[in-house]
Amino acid sequence: MGKKSAHTGISPKDRSINLMDKFISRNNNKQKSQPILPARRKDPSIPVDMWPLQDQIEYWNNRTDADRFDEEYASYSTWHSVVKAKSGVYPRTFDEFTVNLRDDMKLMWENKTMPKQAVYELRKKGVY
Repeated sequence: MGKKSAHTGISPKDRSINLMDKFISRNNNKQKSQPILPARRKDPSIPVDMWPLQDQIEYWNNRTDADRFDEEYASYSTWHSVVKAKSGVYPRTFDEFTVNLRDDMKLMWENKTMPKQAVYELRKKGVY
């Protein structure tokens, strides 16, 4: 029996070239259909971890205490639950003591008072 390429009229070299071209074109088509990733640049629409390294270092070093507070305590309820836990007071008792101090606690949260400092302020006002 003869070689397969003898029956098709294509030499083995031409057949391997055609297969390689087919492989290359298939990979090119796959890459075209992939979503385009954003470029690594400093932009608010891109997450910080995708910025260039120097810009990331500059961002993390230049954050203020207010930025850290906003990141850690995004809502009043998370801040309130941390203050409740740090106070060491039984949760139901804490709620009863702070019913009258709700406006003061909201003001502390708006002023970005850290929970430990808020507990000290509440102890001055009689929350034990």
